[in-house]
Amino acid sequence: MKIAVDIGHNCQGDRGASGVKNEDVLTKELGGKLISLLQREGHQVVEVLPKYAHSVNDSLNQRVSKANAARCDLFVSLHFNAFNKRAYGSEIYALSAYKVAQKTLGEICKLGFFNRGVKRRNFYVLVRTKMPAILIESCFCDSIRDMDLYDSNSMAIAIKNGILGKSGVYKPKERIFRL
Repeated sequence: MKIAVDIGHNCQGDRGASGVKNEDVLTKELGGKLISLLQREGHQVVEVLPKYAHSVNDSLNQRVSKANAARCDLFVSLHFNAFNKRAYGSEIYALSAYKVAQKTLGEICKLGFFNRGVKRRNFYVLVRTKMPAILIESCFCDSIRDMDLYDSNSMAIAIKNGILGKSGVYKPKERIFRL
């Protein structure tokens, strides 16, 4: 399978959320690990992160154009939410890849994250890709609870398993939630 991996934001003109940790740093680390895992499983990965963009729309257009030109089978966009420092959990947005989104969210929630559901929104990358696409909000980067729980290795494995239709048993990271 040929999979487009969109390491959310991380581009001049398109910066991510900040909180306890910075979304750009988190997505870069998670994306690198996910790409490596997918390649080890024998899948072709197309990284669609632009080097530079004049605006958020330019950044999004470049990502979608790269994936469409490469004729990928699936588009996976990695993100981290931020809201009010109290919200927590994981959610995935999908229009055409609802079953993949459900499976992936199920695997992520096995790590201990609250299931915020699979949602439908007309996000740019979901509407303009020519292949099924999901946008993963891994957890909240402004939530101490989520950041205490988050481990990039476990998250990458859970996402990989979800998009490939596999199931895993995960050892939760030893944690103490701070409120």
